[in-house]
Amino acid sequence: MKIRNTLEGVGAALLLLIPYYCKFLLPTHLEIYHLRLPVTNLMGGLLLDLLAYSILAIGFLIAVQYLPPRARRVLEAVFVGFILWSSVDFAWMMLIHLRFPILMWQLIWEHGVLAIPLLLGLLAYFFPRGSQPVVRTVRLAMAGFAFSALWIVPQLLRLALVSEPAVQAASVHLPAPGFGNADRRIVWILFDELSYDQTFDHRASEIQLPNFDRLRDKSVSFSRLKPAGYYTDRIIPSLFLGRRIDQIRSTIDGELQYRDETQGRWVSYDPQATLFGLAQQNEWKTGIDGWYSPYCRILAPVVDTCSWEPDRTLIEQHGASEEKPALANAVAMPTLLGDILRPSTLPREAQIEVDQRMIARAQALIGDARIRFVFVHLAIPHPRAVYDRRSHILRPSGDYLDNLVLADDTLSVLMKEIDASPAAARTIVLVTSDHSWRVPLWRPLEDWTDEEERASSGKFDDRPVLLVHFPGQKSNREISTELPEMLEHDMIAGMLLGQIENPEDLDAFLMRQDNTQSGKQTVSMLGSGH
Repeated sequence: MKIRNTLEGVGAALLLLIPYYCKFLLPTHLEIYHLRLPVTNLMGGLLLDLLAYSILAIGFLIAVQYLPPRARRVLEAVFVGFILWSSVDFAWMMLIHLRFPILMWQLIWEHGVLAIPLLLGLLAYFFPRGSQPVVRTVRLAMAGFAFSALWIVPQLLRLALVSEPAVQAASVHLPAPGFGNADRRIVWILFDELSYDQTFDHRASEIQLPNFDRLRDKSVSFSRLKPAGYYTDRIIPSLFLGRRIDQIRSTIDGELQYRDETQGRWVSYDPQATLFGLAQQNEWKTGIDGWYSPYCRILAPVVDTCSWEPDRTLIEQHGASEEKPALANAVAMPTLLGDILRPSTLPREAQIEVDQRMIARAQALIGDARIRFVFVHLAIPHPRAVYDRRSHILRPSGDYLDNLVLADDTLSVLMKEIDASPAAARTIVLVTSDHSWRVPLWRPLEDWTDEEERASSGKFDDRPVLLVHFPGQKSNREISTELPEMLEHDMIAGMLLGQIENPEDLDAFLMRQDNTQSGKQTVSMLGSGH
C-alpha cells in the first residue's frame, strides 16, 4: 500500500507541475533556445517543487487512510477531482497554444477548479458506487504516470547543468567615429507584430499614429508585402540569412539549427553567411538590441555590441528567475489553483520593465555613431498590451490598439535620436515588422477585446510593414506590387555594399528582381523631390 501511495503521490506532483516543465522536454529545445543561460536555479526550483509536491501528496494519501470510511472516500474523491481539473487545465493550455478556437472553454475551465472536485466529493458521499470506479481509475493513472519521473527528472537535471556558450557578443570599446562622405549608416528598427493594415490602410478611427504617418510621407513604402512566415523566430533568421526558414530547433546548449529543404537535413545556422557577416567583411561596426531570439548567442562572431531580452517562461511570469536561489524559485512558483484564485498582473508588469529597458538601450545604441549598422527589434506592438494610449503612460492594461500608439510614440523617440546623431545626413532608416497582427492567434484568448474585434473584423491581414527612408528624402514612393518580404535581405545587402544609396537605386534594384509580374513594378509617386 505504501508503494502505491508513493507512486500516486509522485504522479500527482508530476501532473500538477506539467505546465511548468513540459516545454523544456520537447526535442526541439526551443524553450531553452529563447532563454538566457544558464537556467540552473529555475530548474532547481522546479525539482524542489516536484519533491515537495510529491511529499505532500504522499502524506495526504497516507493520512486519509486513518479516517472513517465515508470521510476517506470523500477526501480521496476531492483530491482526484483536483488532479482531473489540473489535467483539463493543461489540455486547455495546449489547445490554445495550437490555436484551437475554444474561447468558451475558458469559462468552463475557470469554474471547473471548484466544480470538478466538489462534484466528485458529493458523488463519493451520496453515490459511492458511482464515484469509486472513477477514483480508482484516476489513481491508477497517477501511479502509472509516476514512472515518467525516470525520464523527466534526469532531463531537468541535465538542463540545470547547461551553461551559456563562452563566446557571446557583448558591449565592446569601439574606436572613435571618423565619418566621411562615404561613411554611410543603416538603422533598422523592427516592430514586432506591426500590421500594415492597422497602421496605414484601415486604422481604427479612435487612434492616431502621427509619427508613422510622418515617416511614411518621406519614405519608400511597400503596401503589398508577403510575409516570410508566421513566427518571429523563423522570420528574422530568414531575413538575416537570405533564405526562408520554416523549421528550427536548438541544441541542448541553445545553438540554432534549421531544416535545409534543399539538402533534406538539419544544418547549423551560420552567422558568417548573414547580413551581419557581410557587414563585418566590409568593415561596418554592428550593434543589436533585440528581444525574444538570442541574438547575442547566434550572431556572436559577427556583432560588435549586443544586448537582448530573452523570452519569459511560465514560471518566470509568476516571480521566479535565474537570479533568485532555487529555494526562492520553488516558493515563487504558484500552484495552478492559486493562479485562478489570485489573478496576477506580474506578466504585464514584467513586460513594462522589458520595454523600458529596450527603448533606453535602443536610444543609446542609435546615439552611438560608431555603430554603422544598427538593428533594433522591439517587443511592441506585440501583445500583451502595456499602454494607456489616452494618457500615453505605460501600465499593465490595454489592447493591441494601445500598443500601436506605444509603437508610434517609441518611433518618435528613436527618430529624434537618429536626427540628433552626427551621422544623420548619411543614415538610411528602415522601419519594418516581422509579421502582421496575428488575429487567429490572439482572438481565442480571454483578454481579446471588443475593440480589437471591431478593428480587425475578425480577419487576418498578413501584410507586414516595410518603410525605407533615405538621407534627404522628402516624399513618399509607394511600391504597390506584391513582393516577398525576403527581398529585405538583398535590399539591405545592397545598402551594405554601397549599391543602394537613394530611391533611384532602390527602383533599379526592384526592377532587377525576379517576380511573377514580368519584372514590372508599379510605383506611384506622391509629392515631388526626395
